[in-house]
Amino acid sequence: MFLRIFLFGSAVVGLLVVALVWAVISGQYEAAQPTPEPSSSVSGVPGPSGSQAAASASAAASASVEASPAASGASATVTITNSNFGPDITVAPGTAVTFDNADSLPHTATEGSNGVKVSDALFDLQLPAGSSKSYTFATAGDYKVTCTLHPQMNMTVTVQ
Repeated sequence: MFLRIFLFGSAVVGLLVVALVWAVISGQYEAAQPTPEPSSSVSGVPGPSGSQAAASASAAASASVEASPAASGASATVTITNSNFGPDITVAPGTAVTFDNADSLPHTATEGSNGVKVSDALFDLQLPAGSSKSYTFATAGDYKVTCTLHPQMNMTVTVQ
């Protein structure tokens, strides 16, 4: 009798493990991300990132970028929709770029590419669904931006 109960329990646990593995592989399950601090602005003195990588192959038609005229203290907004940052942008030094997560999934806006944060990343913004955070790009250069949760999400912010 004990053996039957043990075998049945093992079968149930095995089925749950298979279901969880399938959910992770199919993208229906994402690990919970820690809640970021209430601060919605990050600023600092950046330097250009490492090597030039190929730009993202696709830009979602629904993603939007609004950039104001090139001037110190200007602002630009990158709206994340459908797990896409949208097209690359060019801004002036001193521009605060706001990353607006209009998606139903959490994302990050992190210096790096293909989901990998560079070792000396100047920004790593945690963006829960529906949130926005900003980073001020003070120094000219090309900055690769990626989502560490979704490696296919990449874009470039060119500061000139």
